[in-house]
Order: sequence, then structure tokens, then C-alpha cells
Amino acid sequence: MALTVGKYVLTRLATVVIVVVGVTGLTWLSVNALRPDLRAGDDRFIFVALADYLQSAFLHFEFGRSRTSGREIEELIRQGLPADLSLLLGGLVIGLGAGIAGGAYCAARPGRLASRALESAAALFMIAPVYVVGLVLLLLFGSGLGMVESLAHVPTTYVSFAESPLGWAGALAVPWLVLGLPLAGVSLRMMRASMTDVLHEDYLRTAMAKGLRPRTVVRRHAVPSAVAPVFTLTTVTMPVVVTNLVLIEQVFSIPGVFTGLRRGIAAGDFDLLFALTAVAAGFVAVAGLLADLALAWLDPRMRTRAAP
Repeated sequence: MALTVGKYVLTRLATVVIVVVGVTGLTWLSVNALRPDLRAGDDRFIFVALADYLQSAFLHFEFGRSRTSGREIEELIRQGLPADLSLLLGGLVIGLGAGIAGGAYCAARPGRLASRALESAAALFMIAPVYVVGLVLLLLFGSGLGMVESLAHVPTTYVSFAESPLGWAGALAVPWLVLGLPLAGVSLRMMRASMTDVLHEDYLRTAMAKGLRPRTVVRRHAVPSAVAPVFTLTTVTMPVVVTNLVLIEQVFSIPGVFTGLRRGIAAGDFDLLFALTAVAAGFVAVAGLLADLALAWLDPRMRTRAAP
């Protein structure tokens, strides 16, 4: 069993590395092929230059110097990565938790007013742009600028965890919520559909016939059986989640890795853009890895089939 789990994890880790390096390499190759002037004075074959860049970036963690800030790009990544990881993980936990719980409730109690309200809210969260939702919350409840003065306590400045754990959680609470809402809407709809099918399985009817309460059957048996498609869908939607993360950084002034993205695009800071591509690809690939591990934990047959 331990050998099977080890092979499964190593296979998925290798996939993450291949995806991140491959996406970064293709981006570098495409830009340099379209803009030969970027390699002025470099007479090396383009694939040799690409190999040198990938070696420097992924073996020595050297992405060069940013033209817009004048600082080493790896330093910018080290400083901004903790804020981005905190924002991403918090948004995923809130989005998945709320979506799974809401979908299970809607499937177990179809047609009720609360279920219809949750389904309507999920549809709204899926289409509402996160930067609009964030701006509205800041204008209503933002500290120092909120229109609802009695509730205007949403922090407008970021506080690092090292400075104050409580202040850090308070500064990220609303960004976590805004990032998680679209994922919660998608997860709710998927969980409701999956639960609806599972609730008609014979083994659940047998459990209820043995005297277990319906709530216990749903929580212990139906939810674990129905949640797998939600994790799969999360992997598919991760590019959108990362895009929303970039927008939320701008709205709430969170000093993450992507803070300089807009200026980098405007100034043609390609070294910075290549590095940000690698970071974004890493977020998506690692999220896929975590989803695969969660699925393997829920259904051990998956890691058995995946292992050679």
C-alpha cells in the first residue's frame, strides 16, 4: 500500500514539474520567436538559449531583473508568494466548503425556499465579476470609506502574518470570501447534481432501512460518495480562480506576486512576465495535484489504477 501511494504521489509531482516547465518554456519560445529583437546580440540557437533560461530559472531560481522595478525577479516572488498562497488557499477552502455544504443541502431538501435561494445565489456568484463584488464591499464596508458607517470595518490595507496573525486574518477575510464565491457557486451546482444521483443508490436506502437517521446517512455516506466530481471540477476551473486572484490583488491592494503585472505588460517587461507565467502555472498545477490527492484519499481505487 505504501509503495502504491508513493508511486502515485511521485507520478503526480512529476506531472506538476513537466506542466510548469513546459508552459514557461512555450511562453518564452513564443515571445522570442515573435520578437527577435529581444535576443539582439545573442547569436546562440534559440533552443540553446531556451535551455539556458529554463536551467537558470528552475535549477538556480534566477529569472533576471525586472525592468519596471529594477529589482531581482526572484526577490519579488519571494516577497509576494506568501500573500498569494494565503489568499489562494483561503479562497479554495471557503469556496469548496460552502459549495459542498450548499450542494448537499439543496440535494437533500429539493424544492424548499432555502434551497432555491442557495441555487439563485450560486448562479449570481458565478456570473458576478470579482472586481465588482470587491469594490462594492469596499465602498459599503471599507474602513475609512464605507457608506455603512456602523459596519465599515473591512480593512483596506494588508497586514502580514508575521506582523499580526489576527490582523492578517482580518485583512484577508473579505478577499477570501470574494475569491471563494464563484468557486462556491460552481461547486454547489456540481455537488447538487452528483448528490441527486447518489441519493438514489441502493446502499443508502439500506442504511436508512437499518434505522440510521437521514441526516447521518447524507453526512457519512452520500457526501463522501458525491464529492469527487467537485474536486475534479475545481481542477478545471483553477485558471479562472488564478485570474480572479490577480484581480482581487489589485482591488484590495494585496502585495502579491502579480502586483506588477499591469505595469510589466505596459512596459514590455518580458522577464517579469515569464516569471509570473511560471508562478501562475505552478498554482494551477499544484491545485490539480491537491485535487488528485483528495480524490485518491476519497477513492483508493484511483491511485491503484494510476500506479504502474
